[in-house]
Amino acid sequence: MTRRGFSRLAGASLAVRAWAADSGYPSRNIDFIIPKAPGGGFDSLVRMIAPPLEKSLPHKVNVIPDNIPAGGGGKGVAQLYRAKADGYTVGAVDIPGTFILQAKQNGGGFDLQKLTWLCSLSKPEYMCLAVGQTSPLKTFADLKKLSDRRPLKFTSTGPEGTAYAATLVGSAILGLRAQLITGYKSSTDYVVGAMRGDGDAVIAPTSAVRPHVKGNTIRVLASFEPHSTFAGVPDATTTGQPDLSKITLERMVAAPPGLPGDIKAILALALEKAIADPQAVGLAKKIDIDLASSTPDQASARIRETGNFFNQWKKYFLA
Repeated sequence: MTRRGFSRLAGASLAVRAWAADSGYPSRNIDFIIPKAPGGGFDSLVRMIAPPLEKSLPHKVNVIPDNIPAGGGGKGVAQLYRAKADGYTVGAVDIPGTFILQAKQNGGGFDLQKLTWLCSLSKPEYMCLAVGQTSPLKTFADLKKLSDRRPLKFTSTGPEGTAYAATLVGSAILGLRAQLITGYKSSTDYVVGAMRGDGDAVIAPTSAVRPHVKGNTIRVLASFEPHSTFAGVPDATTTGQPDLSKITLERMVAAPPGLPGDIKAILALALEKAIADPQAVGLAKKIDIDLASSTPDQASARIRETGNFFNQWKKYFLA
């Protein structure tokens, strides 16, 4: 941590302790909603930061991970949205997948712009387009030629997932005709589906693909990164499609609308400390995810920016 960052944390900590002394918050366990099934990336990250989060709060309470995967994650986010704004319910939110879910379900029982955004859990993660190692498609040019003959079959999650949104928007930007094969429950499932030939290709987060690249079981044909970290692979810059780099997986943390400012400050600081915890950082690295927090203002700004970008492509999600 830099000296400036340490000073900011120290100053904020003094203010938070004063507020905590006045409010007594927290005085009971905090429910941390995970709108995904157990075992996925979101579930893993929340469980990694829960122990250091407990230590970072001004009073000793438990942080209870609560998986609510029903409705493609919509039930969990709706429950978070309706919860009492008292600091005892927070939740991890998948962006932009939850934007798409909100659009397709005519609101979905929540408004992402009204949630109290606390921080990010990790750095925004870029997507990439890949095929199984045994695929006859060797280059992006091969993929484009096949798309000229027929729609490409992409393995993906259901309409509520970020991979679904990334596939629709990414293929449109790249000028590829796409047919989505959905129903896979996790990034592991739909990436493996592409590897075994369920479809022609997959668009997935780099963290879900990179282990298979290292294992020589999958081949990346295009990266949505501004500058590809996959050797010799075209990216958002070399393809002349800079908007590809706007398609990122964001792992965010929010509380219900109307959370009081003092409780918001306590939670934001505790989350920042937890996300910087060396043990949590090390565990996340093992699954190719870089933990990185943000301020509530930065998180809110990212939600606005991402919402504006994906609203431009709404017609693809509602077709």
